[in-house]
Amino acid sequence: MLHFRMDMPLYLMMLYGSILLLAVLLLRALLKDRLPKFVFPTLWMLVLLRLLVPYALSSPLSVKQVPALSPRSTSTYSEDTAVYLPTEYIIEEVSVTQDSPVQEQVPVPMEATAVPGTDTNVATGYTTEHFYSMNNNRLSPLRIVLFIYVAGVIITIGILLFQKRSYTKRLKNSLLIEHNETINTILREMNMGHVLVFTNDEIASPLVCGLLAPRIWLPTRMDFGNTELLRHILMHETMHIRRRDNWIKAVMLIALCINWFNPLVWIMSKCLSSDLELACDEAVLVQCGTEQRQSYALSLLAMAITASRPTLLYSAFAKTEVEKRVNSIVRYRKASAFALLLSLLLMAGSTVAFATGGQAPFSPYLSSYCSSSNCRWSAEAYITRDIQLGKNAYKRADNVILEVLRTDTDNDPDLMETKVKNALATEFRVEPEAFRVDIGLFLTDEVRDAEYAQWGLTHDDRGFLLYQSEVVRYFYDETLGRYQSTDGTVDISVQRDRLGYIVDLTVFHRGDAEFDRHSVNHTYTPYHSHYSEEEPFLMQGDVNTVTEDTVTTPFSIQN
Repeated sequence: MLHFRMDMPLYLMMLYGSILLLAVLLLRALLKDRLPKFVFPTLWMLVLLRLLVPYALSSPLSVKQVPALSPRSTSTYSEDTAVYLPTEYIIEEVSVTQDSPVQEQVPVPMEATAVPGTDTNVATGYTTEHFYSMNNNRLSPLRIVLFIYVAGVIITIGILLFQKRSYTKRLKNSLLIEHNETINTILREMNMGHVLVFTNDEIASPLVCGLLAPRIWLPTRMDFGNTELLRHILMHETMHIRRRDNWIKAVMLIALCINWFNPLVWIMSKCLSSDLELACDEAVLVQCGTEQRQSYALSLLAMAITASRPTLLYSAFAKTEVEKRVNSIVRYRKASAFALLLSLLLMAGSTVAFATGGQAPFSPYLSSYCSSSNCRWSAEAYITRDIQLGKNAYKRADNVILEVLRTDTDNDPDLMETKVKNALATEFRVEPEAFRVDIGLFLTDEVRDAEYAQWGLTHDDRGFLLYQSEVVRYFYDETLGRYQSTDGTVDISVQRDRLGYIVDLTVFHRGDAEFDRHSVNHTYTPYHSHYSEEEPFLMQGDVNTVTEDTVTTPFSIQN
C-alpha cells in the first residue's frame, strides 16, 4: 500500500536529497564508463525532484525514521466505562545520579502562585511572562540559523543574477545571421529552422541561451566556411534545445540557491553540467554515425573555450571537459541490448528507491494499552510508516489486539508479538512490518502478590513492602516496575525469565557495600511510585488503557 502526501519538511528534503545525491555520485564513479550517457542526467533529475518537491511517498521500502510525537489522550477507559484522571497533577522529574537504575517520575500537586501583572497558565502553573521568556530563549538560536540561511540564499541569487547580467550585456551586441544559406540549410535538415542564430565577437565558444525561445550564439572568429565544423556545432547546440538542457540547468540553479550551504549540491551542479554535455555528444553521434567520430572530436577541440571553467547558466563548450568528451567520443560504442536493459532497470529501481526512500513525520500511535484477564501479557501497537488505515483505525486496532489476548494459549511474548502483527496486517491489509508491537507483562494484583509471596515478598498493614519481615527500601522488578521509600533496611531486585516468571532475587541488606552505595548515590523521597516500563504510571496526558474487564494498574502499593 502506497500513501502519498505533499508535506515533506524542508530539512528532510535536504537530508534525503543529500543521501540520494551521494548514492548517484557513487553509481557515477563506478558505472560512468559502462552505461549510456543519458542515464546519469536522468538520475540527477530524480535528485533535483527530491530536493525541490515536498512529496512524501510511503511504501514498504521506506526508511523507518523516528516519527513525529503527538499528544496522547487525556483519559483511561475500559470497554464499559471511562475514568478521567485528575488535572491537578503535573509530572516533575527528580534528579538522580548515573548509577540510578531508572529515573524517577514524581506526581506533584500543582501549586501555582500568580505574579502581579502577569497571567498564570492553568495547565502548568508557569506565568505567561515566563512562557514568553522561555520561548524567546528557545527560538533565539533558530532565528539566528534562519537569518543566516536566508542571507545565504539572497547572496547566492545575487551572485547568479550578476553573472547573468554580465552575459546578457555581452550578448546585446550580437548580429542575427539571416542570409547564411549553409546555416539555414543545416537547420532545416534537422527540423530546427525556427531557431535563430546569432554571431557575437565577445564570446569564444558556441552556446545556447533562453528557456521559452532558446537561441544559438556563435563566435565571430569561427570559420563559417568550414561546413563540417558548422554542421557539428549546430547539431550539438540544437540537441541541447531538443533535450531541454537549459531547463534542467535552471532547475539545478534553483536547487543550488536553496541548498547553497551544501557542498554536495555544488558538486552535483558540476557533474550534471558535464553529464549533460556527454549525453548530448552521444545523442549527436547516434545521428551522424560512428564514422564521423574523429571529425566531431576535432570540432570539439577547435571550439573549446579558453576559460578555465564552464558556466552554470548556459550550455556551452568547456575546455576543462574537452579531454573527457574527446576520450568518450573515441571510445564510443553503440549501447548493447544488455547495457540498455541494465540502464532501464537501474533507472526504474532508482526511481522507486528515491521516491519512497524517506517519509515525512507522522504520528506512530495506533492502539491503546490493551490487556485481558485471560493473558499474562499486554500489547500496544504503533505504525512504522505513514499509511492510510481507514475509519475508526484506533478502535479497530484495539479490538484486534484484545481478540488475540483473549485467545492466546502459548504465553510466549515473541509469538504474541507475531500474532498481533499478523492480525493487524489482515485487518488493515498491509504488510506486518508496517506495525511495531510492544509486549509487556500485565498481572492482576492477586497473581502478582501470589508470585511475590513465593519469594518472601509481602505487605504489612500499612501497605509497605516487606522481605522476610524487613521493610524494603528500594525495590525494582525489571518487568513490572519499581518502589522507593525513605524507610527500609533491604534493597530488592527481581529478575524474570522470557515468559515473565520470577527466576531470582538480588538482595542487599543494610551494611552491605551495594546498599551503602545506593544510600550515597540515590536521593530518596518520602513517597513511592510505581509503573510498568512498557507503560509508564498513568498521569494526565498518558495513553488510553483498554482492558477486557476493568482498568487495573500493573503494580500498586498503598502507603
